[in-house]
Amino acid sequence: MSPLLELQGVSYTYPSTPHPAIQNLTLSILAGKKTVILGHNGCGKSTLLLLADGLFPIHTGTIYWKGEPLRYHPSILNLWRQRIGLTFQDPEQQLIAATVAEDISYGLFNLSLPKTEVALRLHQVLIDFSLQDLADRPLHQLSLGQKRRVALAGVIARRPELVLLDEPTAYLDRWQTHHLFKELERIHANGTTLVMATHDIDLAYAWADWVVVLHEGQLMVSQPALQVFSQLEVLKQLRLGIPLILEYWNSLPDEWRKNHLPPRWFDRFSI
Repeated sequence: MSPLLELQGVSYTYPSTPHPAIQNLTLSILAGKKTVILGHNGCGKSTLLLLADGLFPIHTGTIYWKGEPLRYHPSILNLWRQRIGLTFQDPEQQLIAATVAEDISYGLFNLSLPKTEVALRLHQVLIDFSLQDLADRPLHQLSLGQKRRVALAGVIARRPELVLLDEPTAYLDRWQTHHLFKELERIHANGTTLVMATHDIDLAYAWADWVVVLHEGQLMVSQPALQVFSQLEVLKQLRLGIPLILEYWNSLPDEWRKNHLPPRWFDRFSI
């Protein structure tokens, strides 16, 4: 399967900080996969997503979209962000208009779409995200979970090929998390490639097709999820822990486990 996005030798250091947040990172994001960027807080996950979206200019290396290198020219960046959508960890940093409908429409008008196309996309995304009753609601009256739905709806309305999600379950309760993942499954089934940054090992185990592990801005692992989670000693060495369901699994008798496969899905995503 061909990569959508590639980073080759990418490094980035924040101003007035002594150490790079991302160090000589070479990584491919494969089309059609659900990829998790896994690591402790401060390992560079959020920085990686910001660089991938073109929000920060890299200091060294090159980022490619389907083999074409990113150049930091306004027209190229505008096209780049039509292909790649990013949702921030804090949705309040992403919502800028007065109401739900206005915020989603703002991103669509930035694509220079005709008013009729904006209206059609807005109508559909309000339905898809069950936001019809909130369309005229002021954003400051929404709960944090509702704001996250609006932020994701605004990204999906632009119809990107790749969506980057930074800690999407932060601040969400169980019910909100359940509905978020139902929506992500629908988006993925419609052909969108998804990348999620998280420090939650249980979430990564339950959801990912592919796992990337970062540590202090460096790539430690990039492998299929089942391969990563079969290397329990590696997970321990990286201080990531072991998914809870695998801990239960490993406590079962060896003879029983020989004839069964460990479950992937976790109850936190169901009600």
